[in-house]
Amino acid sequence: MATPVIMPKTGMTQETGTVIRWFYQEGDYVKKGEPLLEVMTDKVNMEIEAPASGVLKGIKAFPNDIVPVTQVIAYIVEPGEELVEEKVTPTPAMGEGVPVERREPTPVATTAAIAPETGKVKATPVARRLAREHGLDLTQITGQGPGGTITKDDVLKAMERAAAPPTAPPVREAKTIPLVGRRRIIAERMQQSVREAPHIALSIEVDMSAAEKARHDASYTALLVHVVARVLRKHPLLNSTLRGDQIVLLDDINIGVAVATDEGLIVPVIKRADTKLLADIDTELKELTKRARAGKLTLDDVTGGTFTITNLGMFDIPYFRAVINPPEAAILAVGAIIKRPVVIDDGIYIRPIMTLTVSADHRILDGVAVAKFLQELKAALERLA
Repeated sequence: MATPVIMPKTGMTQETGTVIRWFYQEGDYVKKGEPLLEVMTDKVNMEIEAPASGVLKGIKAFPNDIVPVTQVIAYIVEPGEELVEEKVTPTPAMGEGVPVERREPTPVATTAAIAPETGKVKATPVARRLAREHGLDLTQITGQGPGGTITKDDVLKAMERAAAPPTAPPVREAKTIPLVGRRRIIAERMQQSVREAPHIALSIEVDMSAAEKARHDASYTALLVHVVARVLRKHPLLNSTLRGDQIVLLDDINIGVAVATDEGLIVPVIKRADTKLLADIDTELKELTKRARAGKLTLDDVTGGTFTITNLGMFDIPYFRAVINPPEAAILAVGAIIKRPVVIDDGIYIRPIMTLTVSADHRILDGVAVAKFLQELKAALERLA
């Protein structure tokens, strides 16, 4: 009996998976539990094991194919067994089995009408005068009057066309890049976020003098994870999600950190970050970043996030607004640290200033709630010892 191979569902929000590659070809013998193919979910690449031992038959999905979860993508049959699939009458999909309405084009005169008895172009006196005054050739004008007669309006339209600037040549294309794989998933999730969550964004400037000393050998991102996690405990709305008509406050504080890879951004997660020491967060973050860029993250590494931090400070970007990572309620965008003159007790001093920007889901959070979070985050960073 044939055993179906299906596209797995690995998360509550996952709707599709993308086939990356098959490790076996049609007709190969496979063993139960061996890696059969690699697929990309909305979180991570993962290997799918063979559900049974036998011969791989009836492969339906190939590299870069996007397949709905739980759909059959192949079968495994006993050696010598013929694959017999159940015949299902497909429902007409878009463009399939739907008759296309075709209309014959309305005939339009494409040349000026010529009077057979005279061999002259048929045109009204006013049209002839206008054409002569503006140097237009009546034989190149299409007549829309009775019997194809050229009228004053026909000549005026020809004058407009002659006065129009020449059409710019088409821009040459160097190459096209297919929107597939992780780039496609990122595009879909960001489009979903902007479409569903009304974004608000608030910024605050932070004097990072104390933070520079307190972080020791840890990265600034690790320090922010450490401090943000503790401040979130006092501002639970920023560590929440919207489910239907309910705002769900999340008990665990799991901080996702956006990491750039060759295939696009991926967000590994520091679980229960509010319970960890700075040194431990820094070590874990460096390991996750290393594995992210090597393509070796597990599903557990990238699931369960409740709040995201994205840092472009290392690229000298002073300020930016990020798109919320659904289904989270907010995201923190971190800019570069820039030395600037500031006024302290009526004196001018040079201080390292960082701009932090929170983008939040306005369905869950109002501006005041975000402002209070940023205010406390600023205070926490500036009083680090």
